[in-house]
Amino acid sequence: MDASRQRGLLVSRFRINPPLVKPSRLTSKSAGGVGKDLSSGWVVNFAVGCSFGCPFCYVDYIWKGFGRAKFGPVVDLKWGDYLLLPSNLIEAIRATPWEKWSDVEVLMSSTHDPFLPQLVEGAMKILEAALPKGVKFCIQTRSPLVARSIPLLSRYREQVRLQVSIATMDKQFARLIEPRVAPPESRLNLLRKAKDAGLKVGVIIAPVFPSVLQRPDWRSDMEEIFEELAEIGPDFVYGESLHIRGMNVVYLKEVLGVEIGHKGQSKFDWEAGRWFEELVGRYKLKGTWWYEYGRGSGSVVDNRRDHIASTTS
Repeated sequence: MDASRQRGLLVSRFRINPPLVKPSRLTSKSAGGVGKDLSSGWVVNFAVGCSFGCPFCYVDYIWKGFGRAKFGPVVDLKWGDYLLLPSNLIEAIRATPWEKWSDVEVLMSSTHDPFLPQLVEGAMKILEAALPKGVKFCIQTRSPLVARSIPLLSRYREQVRLQVSIATMDKQFARLIEPRVAPPESRLNLLRKAKDAGLKVGVIIAPVFPSVLQRPDWRSDMEEIFEELAEIGPDFVYGESLHIRGMNVVYLKEVLGVEIGHKGQSKFDWEAGRWFEELVGRYKLKGTWWYEYGRGSGSVVDNRRDHIASTTS
């Protein structure tokens, strides 16, 4: 693979195999998934790696465990230091029978942000090919660059829900755990624009960190997010605690100066989930906490007024 360095980021190419739509377990348990209603059991991933490089991300664990055979030692680099782009994306888009997934919801994306600066054009081309064929999308991103797609998405608003991830409202803490991501306020403004355009919008409050020196009061931090969301009125809110996977505990120690291990995570997951559910009720929103450690039902809590339409599952 030809490779180049862009401001410390190793950018290389690979050939992607059509069809671009692949099975995903990020769907309901009734559909054979893990209970995360982010698709009908399908996903479009079209890159390897992610230039955002958030130290908490456990996709790094996936590539380091299963990606070496196909992509080589590049995946052994630090998360955020490599990004593999498809050399044949247009060819793969044309070879994907999009009509096969008409009226089926597909997640974009699960192993990278689909609206990285290097991927915006490719994401748009995928949407331009798939939406007219009736494919539905749950677009999951931390990137305000998705705003470029709002005119397109609004033409197919019944087929789209646009979701952003927000981990914290604390600006200094955000710089540590999301160093290359636009501030949370930018993502909230994106939601407002999308909502004004008539799109279904959602939020994943994740990952919720336990108390650390740089942001000791996680409860107030989560409530501050809910205060913002109550004004916007998203169609759905999900929540999830920090998951310890592979190297992310090492990356987090580098930026936070303390190791966040498995000890106490089960209790924290339970406490954070209960606080999330309390806030969902207090701010009259609809939401689900994804319990990692088996405690709690993870059931939907819906306290919104009846006139607010629910998110399509």
